[in-house]
Amino acid sequence: MIEHYLKYFQRLPGSVVFEPALEANLVKIDNELTERKFSAIPKEYRNFLQSNDGLIFNGIEFYGSVPHYREEKNYTFPNLITVNEYYLNYDYFIRKLVIGRISENILVYDGAENTYAITDRINLRPVIETENLAAFLKIFYNHAAAAAKR
Repeated sequence: MIEHYLKYFQRLPGSVVFEPALEANLVKIDNELTERKFSAIPKEYRNFLQSNDGLIFNGIEFYGSVPHYREEKNYTFPNLITVNEYYLNYDYFIRKLVIGRISENILVYDGAENTYAITDRINLRPVIETENLAAFLKIFYNHAAAAAKR
């Protein structure tokens, strides 16, 4: 199912897809994350990054293993390390990993609970929580598909 959702997101107008992540970059970033007490990259998200090392669509961002400079926007799309460094001093993020953002919310993987959540970035309360990446992506797929029907 994950591949189905990815193909759908990639076809949306304005979507930005990056080249697949290199295994060496995934290993390096995984080590850096766990040394800093964040969660390791979960296997299914690692597989996601091996298809595309980051994804932007409908105002939603999923971060990859390396930063990507977008010349036409004069903007560097951050990687997992850059984003998570911001949360280094917050105990809440121990064994968690910020994998993306949408509007005023952050997309978080919780390594202790093995869940994915859309979390309010101010009060850090999960708005929606799922038990796997496919269910998590389905939330965005359903929203995009409903918007397309309007």
